[in-house]
Amino acid sequence: MKIDVHTHFMSEQMARHLEKRSHFPYTKFVDGTYHFHCCQGLTVPMVPPLYDMQAKLADMDEAGIDVGILSLAVPGPELLGGAQADEMARITNDLLAELIAGHPDRFWGYATLGFGDIEASLKELDRCISTLKFRGLQLYSNINGKPLDAPEFRPIFARIAELKRPIFIHPTVPLNQNYLTDLVPVPVLAFMVDNTLAAMRLALSGILSEYAAAPIIIPHAGATVPYLMGRLDSMLEYFGGAEAIQEPSRFLKKLYMDTVVYQPEPLQWCLSLMGADQLVLGTDHPYGAWRRPIQLLEEVACSDSERQQIQHGNAERLFQP
Repeated sequence: MKIDVHTHFMSEQMARHLEKRSHFPYTKFVDGTYHFHCCQGLTVPMVPPLYDMQAKLADMDEAGIDVGILSLAVPGPELLGGAQADEMARITNDLLAELIAGHPDRFWGYATLGFGDIEASLKELDRCISTLKFRGLQLYSNINGKPLDAPEFRPIFARIAELKRPIFIHPTVPLNQNYLTDLVPVPVLAFMVDNTLAAMRLALSGILSEYAAAPIIIPHAGATVPYLMGRLDSMLEYFGGAEAIQEPSRFLKKLYMDTVVYQPEPLQWCLSLMGADQLVLGTDHPYGAWRRPIQLLEEVACSDSERQQIQHGNAERLFQP
């Protein structure tokens, strides 16, 4: 069995709404396809597997994926701000519920929040988990330009920890864009920088320890977290100040990481550092060479039981109904 914790959908209604805008994020309809312009250097085409679940299922069947946990692709509704953001999040969640209802044995879902008003977002989170029966929450790596550890977002972490539901943290329009969005493709570097920054801030701000009941997944094999956590530990003694959390890697090693990499070495290193208990299968479908992570997981040096943990066992434990 294989459970893919990292596979995307997108809303045509959101695409039509963004078509009315002249500044980021906005859409343009070109040659029969919507293109989401998220920020300088990041334009995402709305390819069929993002909205046509038969196309997604065909890819899943070909790749041997039994269950896909659907998350909204970028851009997220929070970038709209205010009541617009909250309304678009509600519409998006209703669409996701419809997609899941059409194939309940193949799809699970992550809630999406607008963050226009924190009380509205808390109510929407409760609706998504209790009424729509979603399995977890997707947060983007920053919320419309604010870091995830900002005090105003703590009620969300507190509530999801009460519910003991996992959080999937997906990269978005990066907080820092100087020289990160003009030459190197945004998903290659800027996404990884933003997710690494989010994870480290969650550790250093105490959120990972305070709300440990909510498991957190960092995609793309943890971005650069596995490679930098030792450096973070060693440098805090000299540069962190007395108030710094000591040995933040204690908390970073409790993160879960998905297997979205395209070479064997990063996956093997992530597995050796984090252990099979902390890895979950992801593809990032339909983007990039999404079949490659499945192949690499078949080839990585580990036991059969560890491979099964990563392919489905850990996800079954984390995303219980």
